[in-house]
Amino acid sequence: MKILDVHNFSVKFKLDKEEYFDAVKSISFSIEQGQILGLIGESGSGKSVASQCITRLLDDALLQGDVLFNLKTEQVNLLTCRDDKLRSIRKNEISYIFQEPMTALNPLLPCGKQILESAKEKSDEFLTNLLLKVELSDTTRVSESYPHELSGGQRQRVMIAMALAKEPRLLIADEPTTALDIAVQGEILNLLKKLSKQEEMGILFITHDLLSLKGFADKIAVMYHGKVVEQASTTDILNHPKHPYSKALIESRATYKKRGTVLAEIDDLLATNNNRLEFKYPKIELLPISKNSNDVLIRLSDINKSHFKSSLFSQEETKVLHDVNFDLNAGDTLGLIGESGSGKSTIAKLILNIWRPTSGDISLYDKSIYNNGDLSREIQLVFQDPFSSLNPKHTVGNAIAEVIQTIDKKTVKEKVVSLLQEVGLTASDFDKYPHEFSGGQRQRICIAKALAKNPKIIVLDEAVSALDVSVQAKVLNLLNDLKREKGLTYLLISHDMNVVSYFCNKIVVLKQGKVVEAGETEKLIRTPTSEYTKSLLEHSIN
Repeated sequence: MKILDVHNFSVKFKLDKEEYFDAVKSISFSIEQGQILGLIGESGSGKSVASQCITRLLDDALLQGDVLFNLKTEQVNLLTCRDDKLRSIRKNEISYIFQEPMTALNPLLPCGKQILESAKEKSDEFLTNLLLKVELSDTTRVSESYPHELSGGQRQRVMIAMALAKEPRLLIADEPTTALDIAVQGEILNLLKKLSKQEEMGILFITHDLLSLKGFADKIAVMYHGKVVEQASTTDILNHPKHPYSKALIESRATYKKRGTVLAEIDDLLATNNNRLEFKYPKIELLPISKNSNDVLIRLSDINKSHFKSSLFSQEETKVLHDVNFDLNAGDTLGLIGESGSGKSTIAKLILNIWRPTSGDISLYDKSIYNNGDLSREIQLVFQDPFSSLNPKHTVGNAIAEVIQTIDKKTVKEKVVSLLQEVGLTASDFDKYPHEFSGGQRQRICIAKALAKNPKIIVLDEAVSALDVSVQAKVLNLLNDLKREKGLTYLLISHDMNVVSYFCNKIVVLKQGKVVEAGETEKLIRTPTSEYTKSLLEHSIN
């Protein structure tokens, strides 16, 4: 039985008196009980707008077509039904999981209380069972914690528990696993698949990563410029894609097999011929081979880090890092990989001297990092979310100029323009504001800002994980070019083994604050020694 049946569904937004923007153009799809439909496309393809407008969440959207939702007793058109009927369906029958749990959760309420707000049964036993369902075994601590006290992966599991609390018939999940490491992503997808079958719950799963749907979704619909351009079973689309855009999406993904080559970008894979989109097979272009250096830039020696929570008569210690040791050599691209809460970002904060270790030492050029003066001339950081890294009230030119002025106040504009051009932007972008750029362009601006002081080392904290697959390819190609031109050394913090195995020459694997394995990428991929590394590889490369 179909739970949701969407026919010729269109969404428009009014720009001015006479002009309209078509965000979604006559799309059709259906979801049966216990079925999972993957809706895939890049940012701006219309997939999130479509998912929100199905239940009329966007007030200023102009909607056309039919969205038929089957209740047990009747069929309701969600676009034309009364408001009180729609509110009842939203409250009891349909749940949403959003991409960014930190903005979706209330920072002032403990997570347990927030989950029970939407639950049909308001008991501690029901809450405990829900948390165990989403693999949060430390139920008491999680339910009493505020959102900022949990890792990104734990917050996303709380959001999933909240969505499942009312036992919905349809679950709409908008990029719910994008920020999670591959092993956790696999667990969450397996969990959702199991719950879908057990509860006979339909799932509309929105993502930009086509390969994450393998073994999870029953069907895939591919969106491109507001239209569904291809719709078929998951096996057919992954193994025999027909539409040029579907082929390009698969081809542009960073994987271990493409290591040592320039990634194909979607723009280069698609061509228009007589108003028809065509797929062009990529030319294999090898990256120049870089020589390994034995010069140690950064050395971590027996690093331990604990957080302390003080009460009236006692002090509670939470150990985050346990005896971490590794070297970052000149010219390396070192990948630091591990699940949420494994201590990856903690290591970045210690290297940047934002935090201090509880014990152990970090050296830069064989000298303690704490005696090195201005670290910003040597090490810079690129964050995961470029939008929150940039001041929305400053033009991007001024944001970069602010950094350069601390070194040289003369010829500031020329240097900023030069930096923008180095990262693939133009001189005209100097006077634009962050909101005028796409996600990939904003990340380029953050890279330009990091390069402003000519550092030797750049720490990339999940710098490509929130980007579309095609944009990810462009940014990784840019980082490879900059490394070669400027002799940079990278520390890439990531949860994506595919990206790390493609981009890095060395890998350090972290689990629960401990280094479980480290070494050259080729060796670690081919002959992993720890069970955890093997599981990471099983969920990605193998």
